[in-house]
Amino acid sequence: MMIVSCSSAASATVTVLIDDINDHVPVFTQSVYRAVMSESYDVGASIVSISATDADTGSNARLLYSLREQDREHFTVDSVEATNTGVLKVYRVSRPSFLDSASK
Repeated sequence: MMIVSCSSAASATVTVLIDDINDHVPVFTQSVYRAVMSESYDVGASIVSISATDADTGSNARLLYSLREQDREHFTVDSVEATNTGVLKVYRVSRPSFLDSASK
């Protein structure tokens, strides 16, 4: 589980999944990751790195990180093969609806 807090007092809970098909189940190195981000983050900005371990070896130890569909509206996660970590990033920046209506 990932909890992301924004400086404007909004928060989001993002669930990160690990894809792994072999003998051992991967385990996150933390049960909950917490991150604070600014509303000024641009699309593609890194929010936090996520790490898991797997008792498998070689290519069987490679982990692929993903998000639940409902979390993909504003976030994305990249799997970094070299370090077997995931990086949660901003996918889409939301603006308050009153700003959108004021610009019309």
